[in-house]
Amino acid sequence: MFRKKKEDEFFPETEDLLIVFDEDNKKSDIQRISEIREGIVYVTGKYAVPADDCQVTTGAEGRNFFYRAPSQSVLETQRLAALEQSIVLTQVTAYRPPIPPAAIDWTKGLLFGLVFLAFIIMGITSCSGGTNV
Repeated sequence: MFRKKKEDEFFPETEDLLIVFDEDNKKSDIQRISEIREGIVYVTGKYAVPADDCQVTTGAEGRNFFYRAPSQSVLETQRLAALEQSIVLTQVTAYRPPIPPAAIDWTKGLLFGLVFLAFIIMGITSCSGGTNV
């Protein structure tokens, strides 16, 4: 009941892994996948890889997504991930609360004034018209 929360409980991620293998430089990078959305495998801020370009296997803890590509393609996936993160941060920081409408604008004020004036004129004409005997 009063147990300490694990770090994974604060930052929920999948148990799936993305293994990026740079065929030109013979380097690999293993990262935990943040989410899979609209056919794209995301590692927040690092990679955005099309799921169709990956070989998927099942491991003891989850799925393993293997992405084998030349260096240029690996750099492109990193650039796309950074661009998407930048766009999301820009949208979050550019939020402006909606501006409430003004209490009364000139058009409404003018219409209320005309209605008030019409009632006064109708009142004056109805009072003066009934006194002719």
